[in-house]
Amino acid sequence: MLPSKTYIQSTKLDRLYPCYDVIVIGAGIAGLICAAFLAKNGKKVLLIEQHSIPGGYCTSFKRKGFNFDAAVHHIGGCGKWSIVGRCFKMLGIEMDFHPLDPMDNLIFPEFSIEIPANLEDYITRLQERYPSEKDNVKNFFNDFIKLYRATFNNEKSQIIDKYKDKTFSEMLNDFFKNDELKMVLSGQWGYIGLPPAKASALGMCQMLINYLKDGAFFPSGGTQEFANAIFKKFIDLGGHVMLSFKVKKILSCGNTVKGVKLEEGKEIASDVVVSNIDARQTFFELLEGRIDSPFLRKIEEMKESCSFFLLYLGVGAELDLSKLKRGFYHTSNDSSYAAGEWMYLSVPTKICPSLAPANKQIISVVVYIKDGTYKYKNINDWKSFKQDMTLSTINRLERYIPDIKKHIEVKEAATPKTLERYTLNTNGAAYGWEVSVNQIWDNRLPHKTPFDNLYLAGHWTRPGPGICAVVSSGWNVANLIMKNGGN
Repeated sequence: MLPSKTYIQSTKLDRLYPCYDVIVIGAGIAGLICAAFLAKNGKKVLLIEQHSIPGGYCTSFKRKGFNFDAAVHHIGGCGKWSIVGRCFKMLGIEMDFHPLDPMDNLIFPEFSIEIPANLEDYITRLQERYPSEKDNVKNFFNDFIKLYRATFNNEKSQIIDKYKDKTFSEMLNDFFKNDELKMVLSGQWGYIGLPPAKASALGMCQMLINYLKDGAFFPSGGTQEFANAIFKKFIDLGGHVMLSFKVKKILSCGNTVKGVKLEEGKEIASDVVVSNIDARQTFFELLEGRIDSPFLRKIEEMKESCSFFLLYLGVGAELDLSKLKRGFYHTSNDSSYAAGEWMYLSVPTKICPSLAPANKQIISVVVYIKDGTYKYKNINDWKSFKQDMTLSTINRLERYIPDIKKHIEVKEAATPKTLERYTLNTNGAAYGWEVSVNQIWDNRLPHKTPFDNLYLAGHWTRPGPGICAVVSSGWNVANLIMKNGGN
């Protein structure tokens, strides 16, 4: 679903200011939030986006009346007192969300478990299922909540120091002996794209607690409407926008950013620039490496996150999906997930029927391939890869949805190359940098760069990936700019 024509249009060139207080490159969620808060505080802000619609990964597309969410299938932290809820309240954005209960399902080869939307209910369920670990479950979640508060408040604390160098597996081993329980608590690792033996404990906490504490939500009308709501508010606050325009160069004089140059050749001056795009592109392409070498070496050494294969299916009304559970379908019974691959299945039309023609349904599938990042880099024929993955994924779906092939009316797929083309994220990285111990918290790129007036927002910087994290990132950058007087 696209924004209304009133808001989809770029600001006319003859209405652009000769100089802006802030230029934001990239209309992903962090860029939108940052731009909206700055505009609310009276700044003249220009938002530049290479795609024709705002949202980054939080976008949708239509095929034959079916409205598919491109990459984001639900959002955490949308309650009244959560990060998204507080941001929307401060910006004056009103939006309807559908709470999801259960929050998720974990389907393993030998058992499955439902994750309720309420954290206390989840804790009780785990304590009843694993009575010998009752006290350990309570203590684990106590630390989890402390970690969440410390990371999102950007605090230095003992709880951060305790876990910042630990993987999620190491954190689990500190509390539990039961391997099945550890596997359950790790079962949503797909939300950061890294198995628990490699994933940062802080990274898992930041992601999971937004869902477990505040629940999961589906924006009314699909995830594009989430981005549209922020975009519309930015326009209402007087912000200027250039859609389908790509920045070719960030202009600078010495250590001071002066504005941007578009691919069309137009130069636009600005006192401050915020980059909400791929960090490698920012510093090696747009700035052509004109920066101190330690910072560049840090970026060169960092590793981007995994990407995914995504399948979008529009199916007829005759197909019975009533028993299909939304959640992770795992192939592994190993708590380390060393050999695990998974699918994430959802049926958004169960939540919002208007996303499809009358009585028809949508099935969304995300597929994780072990060592995919390495394998993707060695693919030469992406067309064949897409075809093969589409066929194999539909064959896997038949285990859970017999005769699905007979009912498919619309079939689309996206590969890492597709995600890279639409978002410009290197190799279609889903979460910016890999959420490993050495790439989280202080080891992730800071908002403030070696340039006095250049800032970073989004999942390449702190606190990390996920909608809640990038909302926090955009908000933090806006506050930094205001605190520094726009410099």
